Amino acid sequence: TPEMFGIKMQMDVKVVPKECKTGEFKHEKDFQYTMIDEATRERFIYPYREQNADSTVDFVKRAVAFFGYTPQIIQTDNGSEFTFTMKVKNGRKHSFDIFCEQHGIEHKLIKPRTPRHNGKIERSHRCDNERFYKYLRFHSFDDLKTQMKAYLKRSNNIPISTLCSRDKTKKWLTPNEKRKELLLLDWGVIE
Repeated sequence: TPEMFGIKMQMDVKVVPKECKTGEFKHEKDFQYTMIDEATRERFIYPYREQNADSTVDFVKRAVAFFGYTPQIIQTDNGSEFTFTMKVKNGRKHSFDIFCEQHGIEHKLIKPRTPRHNGKIERSHRCDNERFYKYLRFHSFDDLKTQMKAYLKRSNNIPISTLCSRDKTKKWLTPNEKRKELLLLDWGVIE
């Protein structure tokens, strides 16, 4: 795990469970894109109607705006929304890889069929099921987007057992508190 935020992030996509949808919206297939900073566990989530390269590039642009910085490394699985699964003829590159190259981001792929290598994001998706999808119902894509935005704000303010204060005055920190602590450390305000 990196010592400072912005170094390495994990990114993945999950299907929004149909059990939490009502009416005609229940028949639509929607996706939750998620990016998590490994050092702070701060997350950004956003819903999409399609899981593809265009959605991925749009999501990363939104995530960079949300976090306020461009990560050095983005780690993903080998899904077709992130990379070509087979060698493509004529040296063609995936649009997400092109985006990463243009912005100086290293795109790191985990070994196929090893979701544990993206464990932080897999755990965050499990928490989303327990804290968000299990208790809410969505009537439309716009309703999902509105409720997801409120949940994102709450989720970055939930203390996490693996985020401890450097001075041990507070046992568990929230992702937002950890980011602030790392900033103060970087600026030399605290040791």
